[in-house]
Amino acid sequence: MNRPIGVFDSGVGGLTVVRALREHLPNERIIYVGDTARAPYGGLSAETLLTYSRQIVRFLLNKDVKAVVLACGTTSSTAYEALIAENPDIPMVDVIRPGVAAVERLANQRLGFIATVATVRKGLFARLLREAYPDINIKSRACPLFAPMAEWGLFASAVTRWAAETYLRDWRGNIDALVLGCTHYPLLTDVLGEVLPNVYFVDLADETAKKTAERLREGGLLNDSSGPPLHEYYASGKPEIFGPIAEKILGIPCKASKINFK
Repeated sequence: MNRPIGVFDSGVGGLTVVRALREHLPNERIIYVGDTARAPYGGLSAETLLTYSRQIVRFLLNKDVKAVVLACGTTSSTAYEALIAENPDIPMVDVIRPGVAAVERLANQRLGFIATVATVRKGLFARLLREAYPDINIKSRACPLFAPMAEWGLFASAVTRWAAETYLRDWRGNIDALVLGCTHYPLLTDVLGEVLPNVYFVDLADETAKKTAERLREGGLLNDSSGPPLHEYYASGKPEIFGPIAEKILGIPCKASKINFK
């Protein structure tokens, strides 16, 4: 079953999920779409996010993918349910629901959840957690500048440190673990660790990769080829900007192709 896995995000953040997929599923081909021309997604309406997600899923299905991973906390919160209803024959994995499982061992601790405006406004992650763990102590906050900073490659800059201090300094000493509800945010953990020392970071990418592997095994869809997988990368913005940042995240050459959505 040497068909590829389709993965998409608003930009480079979903490459943290690709990184985890390559670790857990090293034989699988991946087609990645970063919608960099229309990023960031965090301030967009649910209707717009669903329109964009449908366009990208259509592109991936035309590439004959065997599964689709929504490597984006924003679309996972707003578009996932509609997409699975519209595409019942293709396995789909989001980053929010697998992330709930990652918090199980932390349910008795003081938790923080940071994400985009759209994700926090939707409130899905906090609601799912409270359904699973009624007594959980969790606070949520939108950090809208973080995703654009990651897109620009400002992983550990002074301005990123300023934004982290502005958003989160009042949580210092008041939380034990921080759920990174946007896939861009693991790229900023050096700065976040300086602002929130002794806080455990929950990266949703690893749980998403594990869930994807589980779905492929259940469906008999694991790659049975022994050859090295050939990955494809697409960017709706400028591939020459996307490529170097992708290489920095993945540690491998990443030549991206241009994709246009209408």
